[in-house]
Amino acid sequence: MLRRALLPAALLVVAPSCAPGSAVPPALAYELPDPAAATYDVGDTMTVEINALGQSLSLGVDMAAVYGLGFERAQGDAFEVTLAVQDLAAEVSVPMAGPIQLDESIVSGDLVFTVDRRGGVRVTSTPAVSSAGGQLLSPVGIAHALFPALPGTAATAGDGWVDTLSFQDSVSGLSSHSVLAYTVVGDTVVEGRSLMTIGFTGTSSMSQETSLQGTEVSQTSDLEVEGRLLWDARRGLLFQREATASGTGSVKVAALPAPLPTTIESYSVARLRVE
Repeated sequence: MLRRALLPAALLVVAPSCAPGSAVPPALAYELPDPAAATYDVGDTMTVEINALGQSLSLGVDMAAVYGLGFERAQGDAFEVTLAVQDLAAEVSVPMAGPIQLDESIVSGDLVFTVDRRGGVRVTSTPAVSSAGGQLLSPVGIAHALFPALPGTAATAGDGWVDTLSFQDSVSGLSSHSVLAYTVVGDTVVEGRSLMTIGFTGTSSMSQETSLQGTEVSQTSDLEVEGRLLWDARRGLLFQREATASGTGSVKVAALPAPLPTTIESYSVARLRVE
């Protein structure tokens, strides 16, 4: 179930009024992208340190992927996104076992969802993901990461908004609740493109039920999150999203009598391919 609440920028900051005759900045909002296709290069790394009766065990995840997106107009101000995992290479390092190599074959089918002008996501179809792939990919999480919340109105440096998001992903077994505060930093130029820089900080709480090498694993985490968005107004799309997260949690393995405490660090990046 999705729950999303946006606080308008006016509640967070008092922005100066535009002087008479000054240009009004365009709305910071999603519209049907043109051209109606895009490719994102994505990378994720995560390290989980497990405290097992005084012994430290390390679980690591390193993934690189390519997502191909197609866009079509939907009802009202929304558009439909069809996302395919075109390429994927991942390694999962498991304590006291050899690394697990995974590729795009862990995913079958496309992720289909709609996006409204403020980044409200409604998932209509999810791909099948293997039990091993559930540790890596949350289809619903991917949709929200590539289409973060926007105010839907004009925004300039210093303006901000807050997004509260809760979702459950039946494919990956993930439940997530996050509160992120966004602030417009200013403008920058990357590869000749004029982009808006938006910083964000907040918290994220997650729980997940997965199967790893045939063993049922339950995980929880409470994380501090910070990162940066680069918004491409010309394309009406996210150009880049970077995020780091760190915190603590627990992991429960079926063979163990009690959960084990964990320390988690992660880094993720998604970047629009310029073609």
